Amino acid sequence: MLECNHESVVSAVAARLQRYNQAKVCAEICECDGMYARGLPGADSQYFSVGRSAIDLIARAMIAGRRPKVGSVLDLPCGGGRVTRHLVAFLPDAAIYVAELNKRNEEFVTRTFGVSPISAPPDFGIPPTRSFDLVFVGSLLTHLPADRFAAALKWFISALAPDGLLVATTHGRQADDWERTILHHIDPRLWSKVERAWKEHGFGYVETERNTAGSYGYNLTAPSWVLNLVENDPSCRVLGFEEAAWNDHQDAIILQRRPSA
Repeated sequence: MLECNHESVVSAVAARLQRYNQAKVCAEICECDGMYARGLPGADSQYFSVGRSAIDLIARAMIAGRRPKVGSVLDLPCGGGRVTRHLVAFLPDAAIYVAELNKRNEEFVTRTFGVSPISAPPDFGIPPTRSFDLVFVGSLLTHLPADRFAAALKWFISALAPDGLLVATTHGRQADDWERTILHHIDPRLWSKVERAWKEHGFGYVETERNTAGSYGYNLTAPSWVLNLVENDPSCRVLGFEEAAWNDHQDAIILQRRPSA
């Protein structure tokens, strides 16, 4: 059971943030990092702001969960290290693990940032082999159909150590606005069907490709739909749900592996 009082946790996390803000975050970027808009104006500032936003979100989760420090972290999917490089600077005393379907990206991340690779089943059909104090899941659930979304969320909860924190991002109202006005990843006619299902049922999805794990695409999820997946799970508590919490784009749910009663 956690015994840290709120003031001491806030002070400890604030001190971590101060050290992180003074630290040098590695600027080396993998050649195959698809999240880096290479050649476009403002690519560097946009790329690094996303990582910094993740740290702000994690810091709030640590305060809410009364965790002034964490011993082990999982960043899945790590991509080319957009968030990992910031985790190393913010949590230098933690053992950080990463997983990524793109093994070129994963190899770059482990070699460049001195973190450890870990095997994770693409379909989340096999239980985790170890547990973590913090799991960050940025922009993964956002691309899964409903059944795999639910399976993945259950897998990440089961990967938490006692009092461990899960921070997972989802697509909500802000992501819908970005897609319609800025990003245009999906044909507007298809996206309108996603929006309609989202508004009527809480979940909308369109497939864009198939990979080793199955269907992959873009979804929209209502907070109520996401919370419905966990509200009857006695093993965890909902610490928060923040709209547009990650880079003013994706929503975030924050859970803690702690009995609800």
